[in-house]
Amino acid sequence: MSSSVPVGRGGLGPIERSIRILGGGVLALLALNLWLTTGGFAAWAWFAVALLGLDFVVTGIRGYCPLYARLGKGRARHSTIA
Repeated sequence: MSSSVPVGRGGLGPIERSIRILGGGVLALLALNLWLTTGGFAAWAWFAVALLGLDFVVTGIRGYCPLYARLGKGRARHSTIA
């Protein structure tokens, strides 16, 4: 018999996870393309945007956002106890 115990906030719902994965992937790919084709300071700005897109993809895959947890937002996460 297993039970579920709440362990805190920061969880993402299935719709938000999908949006983060798709949107973050598009943002990262677009920004990487612009980073490779521009020069100077703009190149580093696009690199930072690409990292932000990658962060969205990772948090979407994990289903957990540390920023949401710090702000007390998002769904309550649960830990399964066997």
